[in-house]
Amino acid sequence: MKRAPLLLLTLLLLCTACHDDKPEPQRARLKNVVVVCLWGENSLSGHLQRDLNEIRQGCAAIPDSCKLVVYFDNSRTSEMPRIITFDAHEGEQTLYEYRTDPVSTDSAAMQQMLGIVMRQLPAEHYALVIGSHGSGWIPAEPRYTIGIDNGKNTQSNTGQEMEVPTLAGVLRQTGCVWDYVLFDACFMQTVEVAYELRNVARWCIGSPAEIPAAGIPYDQMMASLFSGTDDAWRLAEAYYNAYRDQGGIVISAVRTSELDALAQATAPIVSRLPQYPSTEGIQKYYGRQYSGEWMPEYFDMGSAMHQWLDGDRYRERFDNYEYRQWYNAINRAVPHHFATPTWTTDYPYVDARLTDPERAVGLSLYIPTEGGLLNQAFTRFEWYNKSGWR
Repeated sequence: MKRAPLLLLTLLLLCTACHDDKPEPQRARLKNVVVVCLWGENSLSGHLQRDLNEIRQGCAAIPDSCKLVVYFDNSRTSEMPRIITFDAHEGEQTLYEYRTDPVSTDSAAMQQMLGIVMRQLPAEHYALVIGSHGSGWIPAEPRYTIGIDNGKNTQSNTGQEMEVPTLAGVLRQTGCVWDYVLFDACFMQTVEVAYELRNVARWCIGSPAEIPAAGIPYDQMMASLFSGTDDAWRLAEAYYNAYRDQGGIVISAVRTSELDALAQATAPIVSRLPQYPSTEGIQKYYGRQYSGEWMPEYFDMGSAMHQWLDGDRYRERFDNYEYRQWYNAINRAVPHHFATPTWTTDYPYVDARLTDPERAVGLSLYIPTEGGLLNQAFTRFEWYNKSGWR
């Protein structure tokens, strides 16, 4: 019994020592943090290095109480990935430097990176930009979805990619709804992608077609990256303005809160189409090179519905009420889209021009075709189940 006071004193000293050991500093809450993932362990490494330089040039335009955070992974074997912060007052600072080369497109690696950012930089709003290769909703096998990282810190276009449902899961784990996800990658603006992200991001911004390899001109668009939640669509406008006289671009902004209503308006129409509806006359953003190509044609959703609802082929199946309902729904879901008459393509077999400019909405969808190599993969996506294809 006489030893009890000594024991209590010892425990008290130990507890005091624990609390005195590097207390977590109280951090001021920022207004906006924009996280830019530059996944460049592939053939875009040089372009993403230029993106980083543009960010350095444009960081003076970052608004007060805001930061831009860059996760930068290039293909230089002498450099490890790092997390860099930028703002108008302190300029460039290294937040975290990796000792080994993680596979940036791995879900655990992305969760760890976002965890570091959100712990160190608490904010009222977060937004995400992903710059890399992309091919829409297509599963990583047999093609790729978003990003390519070979895990060797070298340049190649083979390696691990991140599928869209995985990205949605990573963002869900952060516990917040992101203001926007901007894809600085080709073909990512598909209804299948946006629908997967509808509960984790308020806006999806991107192109249903190819984008220029140079991507976002950060030095010109820096202020737009910090647009308020309601004005995030202006990123699409700024991107369009940057390229409308320099090769061209197609880009749109999807308000994800309207996507369930769009699915409900689409389902009664799709459910009455033939199993493999006609694609004749529909605007497309990509064309197959040969029969074994694992890429869809990325048909424009507005153009497709116009052909099916207002064309002669299926017109007798639908009434004017369904026609009006669907167009009201698409206008709410895609309130802003921008397109030049033509755009730059790396594929000689692609007709990179607007063939249906009056009806195209800058959001693509997959249309199952007889013998289509992606028909089965399509069934795994939420859009397939909710929009009448099932």
